[in-house]
Amino acid sequence: MLKEMIIKVRPEICMMANIRLVVSDFDRTFTDETLRVAPALAAAIGRLKKNGISFSLVSGRNFTFLNEFCTGLDGIVDSFVAENGCIGSFEGKKYVLSNGFDRAALFKRLDKLSVPYGHGEVITAVDYAHRQGLMEALQGTGNSYDVIRNVDSLMILPHNISKSSAAMWLSGMHGVSRDETACIGDAQNDVSMRSACGLFGAVANAIPEMKSAADYVCKQSDGEGLKEFIEYIEARR
Repeated sequence: MLKEMIIKVRPEICMMANIRLVVSDFDRTFTDETLRVAPALAAAIGRLKKNGISFSLVSGRNFTFLNEFCTGLDGIVDSFVAENGCIGSFEGKKYVLSNGFDRAALFKRLDKLSVPYGHGEVITAVDYAHRQGLMEALQGTGNSYDVIRNVDSLMILPHNISKSSAAMWLSGMHGVSRDETACIGDAQNDVSMRSACGLFGAVANAIPEMKSAADYVCKQSDGEGLKEFIEYIEARR
């Protein structure tokens, strides 16, 4: 008489086995300061895609830069979201995910206070060294902002826009669930992706807050860390 076998599998192992989308930060995760994508990393992403797993990027970089960069990567990037959640690209089509806010008053106050800034189509960025001037400029503008730190800069975003909302948008566009999504990053603005995925990774060069939130902390940095994270997912499929 055959006895019924009951096999218990830890929930986190099931979760990893079902990953269908990997979402990576760009700077200091997908690339380093050279902006080079190592052949070994490209090959690892290629293996993901052969196994039916899509690969996407989320970044504070502007849309034009990311679009041109990804176009030169021979299709290894399936989709991306630029400006920290504000503008997306899927199947070659551009999507404005937030109409933003009237920045004229903010720009006027920043100019008056001599606070240098950069901006994209929606996002505004100020060097962290000028944080006091930024806080003064934001007072009385009559708008609702979220100010998010990204290493040495502060990003001023429409309320409720973040890399978490970006990762959730990507999951929806790819038709996968939160539990089927894996995210990885290094900096303060990447921590919010914890709520948008079933598996969360941090490269070795990540800030302590990222490492504390991560399910898996890589031993390697930058693109080597992302490759390690991909191999971690592959080993459990």
